[in-house]
Amino acid sequence: MLTWIAVLAVGLGSYAFRLAPLLLGSRLQLRQRPQDILRHAGMGGMAALLVSSVVGFGASGSLAAIASAGAATAIAAVVAWRGRSMAVVVLAGGAVYAVIELACVILG
Repeated sequence: MLTWIAVLAVGLGSYAFRLAPLLLGSRLQLRQRPQDILRHAGMGGMAALLVSSVVGFGASGSLAAIASAGAATAIAAVVAWRGRSMAVVVLAGGAVYAVIELACVILG
């Protein structure tokens, strides 16, 4: 029962969070600094998840898993630094990860 209450509360909160900009419209004006923070908050959260995942490989994974995750992260960082879209960054990192993992399976 408690789980359903939590699910409903999160769902209603998410709905309200998405509905608020539509209802408030032009009445809510943020300064430039909060706008910049909100614009980059999603990417910051994704980067934090990525880094914690890669660090987790070091604690429980093999050397091959660490190498593939590190290489994928490095390539994704370079692609992002060059100004590519998020989809291209994710695809590039995922492709490098898949190729290195496949090579480790075939060779090892």
